[in-house]
Amino acid sequence: MNPLAERLVKLLQLPEKARLDAAHLSMPIIHRMDYLLTWNCTHLANPVLQKILLEYCNYHSLHVPVICTPEHLIIL
Repeated sequence: MNPLAERLVKLLQLPEKARLDAAHLSMPIIHRMDYLLTWNCTHLANPVLQKILLEYCNYHSLHVPVICTPEHLIIL
């Protein structure tokens, strides 16, 4: 797992079973992708966790992708 993913696990207080979610989330941040499309509303498309992530990324000058479900993207 990459160092950013490890930090995200701690920052978002993700359970052990969600470590892969942190790795999934770290990739669009590192590679400056515009969107992260997911059906995972527990750990990824979660507004409470997204607020924490936004604050963290802004503080560290990291790119913040839009995290949404495919349903939301169709509406956009």
